[in-house]
Amino acid sequence: MKTFVIFLGIFLLSLTFLTYQGDMSRYLQLRTALKAAAEEAAAGAALYYDEEAFSEGLMVISEGQAERYVEYVALRAAEAMRLPAGQDLRAEMEIRDDRTGSNEEGAHPSVTVTMILRCGDLFRLPFLTVTEVRRAARYELAAS
Repeated sequence: MKTFVIFLGIFLLSLTFLTYQGDMSRYLQLRTALKAAAEEAAAGAALYYDEEAFSEGLMVISEGQAERYVEYVALRAAEAMRLPAGQDLRAEMEIRDDRTGSNEEGAHPSVTVTMILRCGDLFRLPFLTVTEVRRAARYELAAS
């Protein structure tokens, strides 16, 4: 009987570790995919600058075009990750350029994109709860 109880304890502990490792692997894959999507969205959105303002010596990001590009990247990332019906991927974008006064503060024009995935609990173990994965990337246009 003692051998059976010890075996059962080791078995349950091993099962807990296996479950945790599988869930953690999925969590890390989601974080990596969101980081890549955020980097792609930020870099692409920063390239949509206003040509008229640029000809006047100002670096102004075209907010409408940048927003559409970020939405497109978020939609493509959601399709690539094959998210279930209950999960929601959205993107937030912050633009700092000459229009918003970043030049006066001494900062370079930049675009920051934050990808936010809201989902059910990613971990099956009762003592771990993660329902949101958030990754951000910033693309800065620095003068050489």
